[in-house]
Amino acid sequence: MASNKWVLLSAYRQEYKSAILAASLEAKEIAYKMIDKVDSAFNFVGEVEIYVRQSDYVTALYIKENLEL
Repeated sequence: MASNKWVLLSAYRQEYKSAILAASLEAKEIAYKMIDKVDSAFNFVGEVEIYVRQSDYVTALYIKENLEL
């Protein structure tokens, strides 16, 4: 039985990098959650975190590592 637990795949300071990874995951039909922890007053503080289901983690990690970010 596949686990539905969400695990952190990656965190980026640059929002465009998280958007590229999210689009790549979406293209492979991998569910993800993106949590924006960037401070609205100070854009240089915080990161955008991307979570995937534990059962999709290995595939998502492979996708992430093959992107040139």
